[in-house]
Formats: sequence, C-alpha cells, structure tokens
Amino acid sequence: MKRNFSVIFLLSIVAQLGGCGSNVKPQPSAPVVDSVIPIEPSIVTTPEVSSAPIVLAPVTPQIQTPAPSPASNAIASLAVQARAQYQAKNYQAAIAIAERGLRIDRRAPELYLLLAQSYFQLANTPLALQFVQQGIRYAQAGSEVAQGLLKIKDALPH
Repeated sequence: MKRNFSVIFLLSIVAQLGGCGSNVKPQPSAPVVDSVIPIEPSIVTTPEVSSAPIVLAPVTPQIQTPAPSPASNAIASLAVQARAQYQAKNYQAAIAIAERGLRIDRRAPELYLLLAQSYFQLANTPLALQFVQQGIRYAQAGSEVAQGLLKIKDALPH
C-alpha cells in the first residue's frame, strides 16, 4: 500500500513537471527600426585657463592613537590588582589574579613578571623560572618588565 502511494505520488510530480515545459510560449522579439534620426552636434566650448599658479595648502598628517581595547584595559586593571596583592605579601592572591589576566591575554609580559616574582617569594624556583622564560619571550627588549624578569632569572639558583 505504501509503495503504491509512493509510485502514484512520483508519477503525479513527473506529470506536473512535464506539463510545465509545454506551456512555454515564444516571446516576440523587439521591433527593429530602420530609419536613422539625425543628431545635431552640440556646441562645445573650452573653459578659460587661468595662468595663475595653483597654491595648495600644506598637508599635515593626522596621527590618531588607537583607543585602548577593552582587553588591554582589563589586563591593566588585573595587573594593578595583582601588584597590590604582591606588595601586601599575599602572593597566592597575586598569582590567582595574574593567571586570570593571562586567560585574557597570553602575551602580557607584566603578568609573567608578577607570577615570576610571586613564585620566587614562595621559593618555587621551577615555576618562577618557567614564568621568567615565558615573560622574556613577550617583553620588549630593554623595557622595565624585561629588566625585572632578567633580575629574577639572575637571582634564581642555577
């Protein structure tokens, strides 16, 4: 029963599609005009040319500093919070805040510095060294952050 219904359904669709093609009527083509309509030539005048030199105003480039992104604002805020916890000798809280910042931006060298300093104060040399190495990778050479990371590296036992 189901199969008969499917066959009837398919045949009705095929019949409808076949009927669509036979109802197409050719469209008449657009009429062709054999006569030519003359076009009068327009009068062209040339503008007067001034002999005075053109003086352009000097162009001063407009340099706009990009607005800080919300992520960089968040990183700066978290770095301030972590630094406050570090200065209060609450190293675990400083670590937690700095790690939260790294979840936002993995390339924030100041957070690596805070982590390295905190782990150094907790005498966790392997983690302090790990964060020093990661921070050096992202810190700008010669910056205060890079110098701080190098100081910790030098203070770590070799």
